[in-house]
Amino acid sequence: MVKKSTIPDKVGEVLREIGLTPDNSGWDCHGTYVLLHKALEKVAAHKGVVFDPPQILCANVTQKESVVMVVGRMGERSEWSIGEAAPYNNKNSYPFAMAEKRAKDRVILKLVGLHGDVYSEDEADAFKESRPEGMTASEQPAKKEPVKKEPVKKEADKELPPEIAEEETLVEADNVFTQLITKDPTVKTVINIWQVNLAEGLNIMKLKDSNQDRYLNLVEHRDQAFQHALNQVKDVKTLSHQLTQDARTDLNAIKQISEEEFKAIMTLAKARKEELSKSEGE
Repeated sequence: MVKKSTIPDKVGEVLREIGLTPDNSGWDCHGTYVLLHKALEKVAAHKGVVFDPPQILCANVTQKESVVMVVGRMGERSEWSIGEAAPYNNKNSYPFAMAEKRAKDRVILKLVGLHGDVYSEDEADAFKESRPEGMTASEQPAKKEPVKKEPVKKEADKELPPEIAEEETLVEADNVFTQLITKDPTVKTVINIWQVNLAEGLNIMKLKDSNQDRYLNLVEHRDQAFQHALNQVKDVKTLSHQLTQDARTDLNAIKQISEEEFKAIMTLAKARKEELSKSEGE
């Protein structure tokens, strides 16, 4: 039995719509209510939530690291979130699938108004480890539902004007991108993240035309991260291999999209190569 004090009223309302209860759909984990992934999938299906194809922001098979961005829609409303999976936060053998599940569960919680009050079981290994035996999210016999009253929105619950909400979303997206590209950057990962978001994801090329300040801010972080990564390379042979082999596919993709973006990246790489050549020649 879940402690009633840990279950927000909204959770019970959402679950009862699909024949579930808080007791068979989740549990208390040290004062936090945790929902089964299966229960969230049923909620999403009932509410008509649909997802865009996920955007892979980081994919490192060797290190078993994955970062995925997912956009979900429920009617005219849309939300997005990031899912991360790596050895330090995931014991599952399938990091890409786990990253997608985490991102989708967060989006569902946002769309149905539960984000921040409860968590998905896949959010952390500690949640799953505390899961009671026999928890299956099985449906209960249909019950006569009480007449629902439209809740009165408090001032803090009212939706923000579209232009403000959009700006907050853009700021959050920029922050996530900046964190990804500057977190332990390597030559390959910086180039890959830029390539993935050049025409899709953040769509940097479109941003370049529509918001020059945001574009230049992202370029600044890219160049800082790339320069840091280049400085970690200590010889010409290693740098050449990273550019012509490890990052070759992404560089070619960037060149096809924008010759200017390709040249900007290669200018920094060539400068580092010349610096290393001089050092080796001394």
